[in-house]
Amino acid sequence: MSNILELNNITKIFNKDTVNEATVFNNFNLTVEEGEFVSIVGSNGSGKTTLLNIISGNIPIEYGSVILKGNDITKQPEYIRARRIGRVFQDPSKGTANTMTIAENLALAENKGNPYGLSRGLNKKKIEEYRELVRTLNLGLEDKINVEVGSLSGGQRQALTLLMATMTPIDLLLLDEHTAALDPKTSQDIMDLTNRIVTEKHITTLMVTHNLRFAVEYGSRLMMFNKGTAVIDKAGEDKQKLVVDDLLKTFNEISIECGN
Repeated sequence: MSNILELNNITKIFNKDTVNEATVFNNFNLTVEEGEFVSIVGSNGSGKTTLLNIISGNIPIEYGSVILKGNDITKQPEYIRARRIGRVFQDPSKGTANTMTIAENLALAENKGNPYGLSRGLNKKKIEEYRELVRTLNLGLEDKINVEVGSLSGGQRQALTLLMATMTPIDLLLLDEHTAALDPKTSQDIMDLTNRIVTEKHITTLMVTHNLRFAVEYGSRLMMFNKGTAVIDKAGEDKQKLVVDDLLKTFNEISIECGN
């Protein structure tokens, strides 16, 4: 398999040249192979979300390079990277336009990066296409295609966000604690949906999660971060042998060292 993502010698410093200066990554390197589903865990401040922000272009870096599918995107702005990188956040409302209908949201997602008009995109044929698309979520949303997204539950919105993030061909999917704001049953449902979409579409995925069980049970590779360093990096059979207790032991050891 070829590498789809390469982070080379990444250095990220927050509040540089102030009393609050903090180095999160120092000459950090990471490669992710095409089709990998990487679960990322770690305590608060370990660099998990910062990593996703660097990849997506949400924050700049001091040094290093970000290579996506062989192309150097280090200086690309976030909105350009978003054409090839999908992202789902913890807050279900962040991935959708709440005052627009499901159909209008799907039209936005389908035309990501292209000039278009909603009136042209939402003819009867398109509405039926979108109805069939949301039917695959098994949430009954096909009967709410013209309902404003803001009236949906958090789980329904997160499922819709997942669908929207993967509607068009993308090179990479970033999941940032995307089940954390949901109740346990809904979290499990969204995780199962995530696994189905990622598997069926063969999407290279990085998932940040605090749920150690999800990290163990899903994905092909698991990484645990501490102070911008991967203290655990297991893939394939080594990853399959991991159990939650193993992660919890290492996690607690790190927390004690950090004084948490």
